[in-house]
Amino acid sequence: MSASEEFVALVIYPSTAEGQAHQAESLFLVTADRLRAFPGFLRGRVLVSEDRASVVTITEWRDRESFMQFRQTDFGHDSVVLAADLHPHPYWLRQHAAIEP
Repeated sequence: MSASEEFVALVIYPSTAEGQAHQAESLFLVTADRLRAFPGFLRGRVLVSEDRASVVTITEWRDRESFMQFRQTDFGHDSVVLAADLHPHPYWLRQHAAIEP
């Protein structure tokens, strides 16, 4: 993986039908304004599964180094600690191929 290759952090949070909407909105509100300010941050999304069993976050970064620098900040570290209580399943990804219209 080259240093300039875009990097994606995909995290799946287990949820419940009753709690999914609140959990998704909370994840969005807690992170939206803060993430925008980090160097190398490109975009983020919060998705909900149709079966209401999970919330998925996707953050895209200019490169892995930008993501790692975010993780080393106080906010990045605090985010990891808070998320741990939700028992997430994180995946650190790099693009293999893309299909565009």
